[in-house]
Amino acid sequence: MAEYGVAKYAPFAMVETADLTIEQETQELADSYTGQGNYDKLYSVKSVSLDLKVTTFQPEIIAEMTMGVANAREEQAITDEVQTAYQGVLVPLENLGAGDFVVSPDAGGQPFIAGKDYFPTAAGIIPLASGGIADGTKIKVSYKALEANVVEWLAGSQKERSLIFHGVNKASRKQVVMQVFRGKFGFADKYSILGKDFRSAGLKFEVLADPLQTGEGLSQWVRETLLK
Repeated sequence: MAEYGVAKYAPFAMVETADLTIEQETQELADSYTGQGNYDKLYSVKSVSLDLKVTTFQPEIIAEMTMGVANAREEQAITDEVQTAYQGVLVPLENLGAGDFVVSPDAGGQPFIAGKDYFPTAAGIIPLASGGIADGTKIKVSYKALEANVVEWLAGSQKERSLIFHGVNKASRKQVVMQVFRGKFGFADKYSILGKDFRSAGLKFEVLADPLQTGEGLSQWVRETLLK
């Protein structure tokens, strides 16, 4: 994938299936001589779209699926983040994806003990009913916000992209390369969060005409090269 107009193609995603659909519209000229059928018919392209079944989920791919922004977060130490604790329920932290907790009373005192007073998770801590954290009290949580990739959904904008597909015909063992010159990704129609199989998501790419492709007999949409 590359930003449209910038010929710097970076690996994007592995796709299980890719289906190109051309939607046409027609104009018909009725046969006035006989009153039956058409005298002529004109076909034109209404839209071209590419439906992808994506099977890899790097942060940049997720961002394209969700019109989001992908950011890398460095590990950072958080000190004395104040939260209200309730027994038996998760106390979420400001930075999800955490570890190395030190939990203490807001008013000061000895730290609480993991496994006795609270249960640690990457999303935060769960105060235990049998522990020493009173229900509804303020606590201070120090922790490490671990190194992570964070994708902010719906925080970006649609960008024009160019795609190149490279694949192999399993029957002939011949390589195929397809160029899609210009277009925009839509939203994933389904985003798998939990499942028993490998993750996959349906993603649509709306193909747009590329005015940079000029010349007799050249496509402004798609070019397919089948190696002999």
